[in-house]
Amino acid sequence: MSLKYLMFASVSLASLLAAPVAMAQTTPASTEPKAEQEVETIVVYGSASSRQTQSVTSAAIALSAPGISPLKAIERLPGVNFQSADALGNYEWSTRISVRGFNQNQMGFTLDGVPLGDMSYGNHNGLHISRATISENIGRVELSQGAGALGTASSSNLGGTLQFISRKPSDDFGGQVNLSGGSDSLQRIFARIDTGTLDALGGGKGYVSVASTKQDKWKGVGEQNHDQVNVKYIQ
Repeated sequence: MSLKYLMFASVSLASLLAAPVAMAQTTPASTEPKAEQEVETIVVYGSASSRQTQSVTSAAIALSAPGISPLKAIERLPGVNFQSADALGNYEWSTRISVRGFNQNQMGFTLDGVPLGDMSYGNHNGLHISRATISENIGRVELSQGAGALGTASSSNLGGTLQFISRKPSDDFGGQVNLSGGSDSLQRIFARIDTGTLDALGGGKGYVSVASTKQDKWKGVGEQNHDQVNVKYIQ
């Protein structure tokens, strides 16, 4: 009989010890609202450019010899290699340009957003920049190295883009005349006249420019003649 009472007592003691634990597990969680967390505002400013972009302004181009090729004007930029048989770089058959290992067939060229060719001689996909505009009428050149921007109007911008932007007409009436001469019987004349702001036409402005270059070939027999006329009007 004493053994049965001992076992009953031990079971009762174990039940009393386990009761507080069960009550603690069934206690409902606190319903007090949590404090609101403050969120910091992050603002990021950026420019719409593709990879590394460098620019050559009209002031920098003006420091070069009058009549140089717009391609030769950017050879001062890092990563750019330009080669030509003539001093001005306008002899298309001999000009070659590469940017960080990409040749001109792998780059995109535009003038005021209009697609140009790949700068090779006798190309079939657009004008050479030396034919499209006179170097004195270039306002800015932007070089985008690496992969070209998807927004560039060119199908060959694998190795970067060269975007030429023509200068805007002056707000004041005026003009410019350049005369050049050099070796190989080089003779060149450039003239431009700006109309200034025309109040009678609603504030429009424009300019007309002409350029004529005559030069003997640096190698071989023959002449290298180049005549151009540019007209631009902004309303």
